[in-house]
Amino acid sequence: MATRIAARYVSRRLSSSGKVLSEEEKAAENVYIKKTEQEKLEKLARKGPKPEEKPVTGSSGTTTDANPSGPTASTPGVSTDKHRNYGVLAGTIALLGGLGWYLKSSSKKPEVQD
Repeated sequence: MATRIAARYVSRRLSSSGKVLSEEEKAAENVYIKKTEQEKLEKLARKGPKPEEKPVTGSSGTTTDANPSGPTASTPGVSTDKHRNYGVLAGTIALLGGLGWYLKSSSKKPEVQD
């Protein structure tokens, strides 16, 4: 609920660019925001329940009836997005490279005597 209110506030500030809106503009913007929220909810409803959430079932239904998609082969918590995996790998390599560079540069150098 708080996220929804914050999203409305931010979208109003960004869309109106600081100007004061008239009542008709506010009403039109509220209708648009409600429409987009409804579309998001419908999209989530089409996707179905999340794997970590257990669907609510009545006394006559079972959880297998609520999930017609079948068993999933992916392990929870493992990303299947190829680009995200490359990003994580590149970030890890950069972090390790930076750490190695820092440790290499902080080694004591012998003092040069004139």
